[in-house]
Amino acid sequence: MVRLAVAAYLLAEVASLALVGRWAGVLLTLLLVVAAALLGASLLRRQGSNALASMRRTLDTGRDPRPALLRGGFSLVAALLLILPGFLGDLVALALLLPPVQRLVTHSLSAKAAASSRVVMTRTEVFTPRPTRPEAPRDSVVEAEWEEVPPPKRPTHRPSGWTRH
Repeated sequence: MVRLAVAAYLLAEVASLALVGRWAGVLLTLLLVVAAALLGASLLRRQGSNALASMRRTLDTGRDPRPALLRGGFSLVAALLLILPGFLGDLVALALLLPPVQRLVTHSLSAKAAASSRVVMTRTEVFTPRPTRPEAPRDSVVEAEWEEVPPPKRPTHRPSGWTRH
């Protein structure tokens, strides 16, 4: 069933490329495909780092990271669809970047996940152990004796007229 869906999607993408090529010409069609791929690469670079920073901020403040994870996931899927050649994928990618579409997809995915699984939430707290002994003061002086040992001299090549061994 999945293979059939992938084959139908690929055929629809080829048909959309052919229709746009017939309507706008080959050069403009290629220009649109390249522009969409460049837009997808830019989106992937920019939104990827933004999503990681957003997740890091939510985790640092102790909030739920799932909304940031979902926004990053939508941006990732949209960027990959824009990079792939084809206009149907580009339309889906642009739709995935819209917040109302993201809310609709999130709601439908969470409803399916809630129906098929049970989620248990727990709260964890991090405790740091107390030091077992007091720390030494940082400005204490340590007395020691030392002796400098020179490295052994071993030539790595034959002696020449320019070196001393």
